[in-house]
Amino acid sequence: MKEGIIILPNKEEMLNRLIKANDNSHLQERFYPILLKSAGKELVAQDIVMVLTLAIYDYVEGMPTIMSNLMYMQADQFIDALVDDKKVAREAKDFFKKVIESTK
Repeated sequence: MKEGIIILPNKEEMLNRLIKANDNSHLQERFYPILLKSAGKELVAQDIVMVLTLAIYDYVEGMPTIMSNLMYMQADQFIDALVDDKKVAREAKDFFKKVIESTK
């Protein structure tokens, strides 16, 4: 495996990790299935941020704007749940923070 590239867990493992990170039933029903579409994919840090951001966008559609912010606040825990490589996880968190700050 090339440095900086990770493979997301399979669907079952990914779901188990996400539930450990946050066992909210609404997330399990509506948000996690969106993320599970990316199970098993090879990604770099920026891709992880894109997958997470697009999943949040799809999940919060039709909800109050503050829901996006609440989901963004949980980004680090979702990244930690999905990414075993600590260096790639740190890069993804830093990149996510830069993306969020650039929208302010």
